[in-house]
Amino acid sequence: MNILNVHPADSNQETAIRLFLDALHVDYKTSEKDMDETAYLSASPAMKERLDRAKEEEENGGGVKISLDDIWK
Repeated sequence: MNILNVHPADSNQETAIRLFLDALHVDYKTSEKDMDETAYLSASPAMKERLDRAKEEEENGGGVKISLDDIWK
């Protein structure tokens, strides 16, 4: 298998490349510090909308709270 070294010019290109690779289920490693997960997920308009809806729902008393002891049950 070949190794590809990609050098995005800016964070927008990096995000687009990561989203593309994720969509194709391609494993990749980064040599730089990984992007904050929220910023990464918010780069996709569809995912940003989901995150915004979930945040609003939680702020309005919705959602489900799970204790750490119950998370793996």
